[in-house]
Amino acid sequence: MSESEAWNEGAGEWVERIRSGMGGRVHAHDASLYALLPPPRGLTLDVGCGEGRVSRELAARGYDVVGYDASETLVAKAREAHPEGRYEVARIDALPLGAAAAQLIVCVNVLPHIHDLAAAAAELARVLAPEGTLLIGTIHPVAHAGTVDEETGELRITDYWNREREAVPLGEHTVHHERRTIEDYVRTLLAAGLALTDLREVPGHAGTHPLYLDLVLTRRA
Repeated sequence: MSESEAWNEGAGEWVERIRSGMGGRVHAHDASLYALLPPPRGLTLDVGCGEGRVSRELAARGYDVVGYDASETLVAKAREAHPEGRYEVARIDALPLGAAAAQLIVCVNVLPHIHDLAAAAAELARVLAPEGTLLIGTIHPVAHAGTVDEETGELRITDYWNREREAVPLGEHTVHHERRTIEDYVRTLLAAGLALTDLREVPGHAGTHPLYLDLVLTRRA
């Protein structure tokens, strides 16, 4: 089974996880993301929108948003939850938009699932308008580099530099994370013609280690 087929088959499990807040982890990350948003201006893209949670929030905040996801099933779930919204099936490396179309691109908890990061970064840079903003939120690479005791918050880093693909259960199926370092993300995005303007490390529940990494970038002229 391909990765996209696994996401389609496991969509129900994913929707249940996200809409339950995954034990509060997802919603704890939201405050950091939304604090980094620029004011609404022009077209906003939610790339890798999944079941549409972030798109719905952006629309409620006055953004003119379109959600894109490679999973047909997740796009259908997004449309069901937000009939007045706009959701389309598209891969992150093949967005159906002209160059410089978007003033804001939001990409939340997507990049670890992308195998070809350079192709995704190049496409995000292509559709981002000059002086536009790309907001990326992702699992912090440190959180994939070892084990965490959820009770005490103790983080044991065993191999930060290990870039082996990591299997992640999704219902009865399996999807994958690409393990990357902060350097991998930043250097790839810079090579695509983007400039880093801000960065946040968001702690986990215990407050002892970073769980999420948020990056704010703009397109270089």
